[in-house]
Amino acid sequence: MEKKRLTIFLLVPFLLFWHWFEPAAKKNRAGIEAFEAKKYDEALKEFLSAKGIKPDLPELKSNTAASLYKLKKYKEALEEFSQIDLEKTDISKADFFYNLGSSFFRLNQFDKALVNYKKSLLADSDDIEAKKNFEITLQKIQKQKKKQQDKNQDKDNKDKKKEKQDQQQQKQKKHKNLLQYLNQKEKKQMKDKKRKIGVARKEKDW
Repeated sequence: MEKKRLTIFLLVPFLLFWHWFEPAAKKNRAGIEAFEAKKYDEALKEFLSAKGIKPDLPELKSNTAASLYKLKKYKEALEEFSQIDLEKTDISKADFFYNLGSSFFRLNQFDKALVNYKKSLLADSDDIEAKKNFEITLQKIQKQKKKQQDKNQDKDNKDKKKEKQDQQQQKQKKHKNLLQYLNQKEKKQMKDKKRKIGVARKEKDW
């Protein structure tokens, strides 16, 4: 199982048009408090409410995704994470790709999870958790490949066994047909023989 780590963001007052007393800021702060208290349903409600006021803020999208993830709504979390434009935010690339990788991991999309954990490590090569998750995901992929290879091998063996059985059945059918032919021929020969024996020869009268 991958190491869990999600990053949530406390939006700072100096963001453009963003002040601590604004409704969206208050709701985001309330969402963070609920999240830290592990009240993820409540946190999600606050973040969604804040998003209704500031729908384009990547940080709110990320916080919403983090809450969805904690509620095991991994598909919804992935959709939310995927809407974030990193060029328009100060969100850490390492954290972003880590969270994205974990969402893919939970959906058993290990190839995509591996790609994102790799991106996270490229952004921060000292991230031990990302490194561990990369290794765990790689093992998952290798196990999947091994399982698929075993499955293919079993299928090949079954196909070969069936082919062999079919060949044996064909041989048996040929042998059976040959026996039937020989039996019929033998019966015919016996019949002709009886017929010859049963015919009286008339001697020529000299």
